[in-house]
Amino acid sequence: MTFDEIANYCMLKPNAEETYPFDEVTMVMKIGGKMFALLDCQTMETINLKHDPELIQELIANHASISPGYHMSKKHWITLNFNHTEMSDTEIIRLIDRSYDLVKSSLTKKVKARLDMTYSTFSIESPYYQQALQLRQDILRTPLNMKLSMKDIEGEEHDIHIGGIYEDKVLAYCIISSLDTSMCKIRQVCVSTSMQGVGIGMKLMEYAEEVAINHGCTSVILHARKTVMSWYESLNYEIIGDEFMEVGIPHYKMIKNL
Repeated sequence: MTFDEIANYCMLKPNAEETYPFDEVTMVMKIGGKMFALLDCQTMETINLKHDPELIQELIANHASISPGYHMSKKHWITLNFNHTEMSDTEIIRLIDRSYDLVKSSLTKKVKARLDMTYSTFSIESPYYQQALQLRQDILRTPLNMKLSMKDIEGEEHDIHIGGIYEDKVLAYCIISSLDTSMCKIRQVCVSTSMQGVGIGMKLMEYAEEVAINHGCTSVILHARKTVMSWYESLNYEIIGDEFMEVGIPHYKMIKNL
């Protein structure tokens, strides 16, 4: 395989990221922020890969083109010179796949969820809606010593319900309510406590904004709790108007043009 073929194969792995943390000639391929391959863009003939520690010595003994990981942990990494190897393309791909799988398996549950979570819309008839109601209670109501009531969900059959779903569970959720032909409101944004802090909320908002655009919206408004106002600002929402109280806590009205 050529350098370009190997680099392209690495980049096509699900959720792979091409980075250059060391210098402009060292391509580091990551998943979930962790490296699974390192390619030398200068010589264009070597790749560092993670491998099973108990199999590394056998690989090195059987292939002159494989050596202990250069500048890496010799226990966990190998360096393959793919320009001077008797290995087939299938064998090289197998080594890349194994490195990718080993690194992905070492990721935390939170990070795996962020990578593998799917986002979709659903109706109030869906079993996901009941899960979403419980998530809203746990994240948005219980901390305020409040209980989600039938009045709170009245008319939600007309809204667009969006869930971040992982292992068939709704772990992130929001609603899009139509205001007019060009503006909508995103509300009830919540992420499971166990999944906060890894970017799932940002992914949820990105998906919600795509859905809004597909429904003809050119701007979105929301009522942001004061405690998360700066987070919405990082997503390019702007404050409009003064602070106000809602469900007993300070809020700000915010807007974003799509």
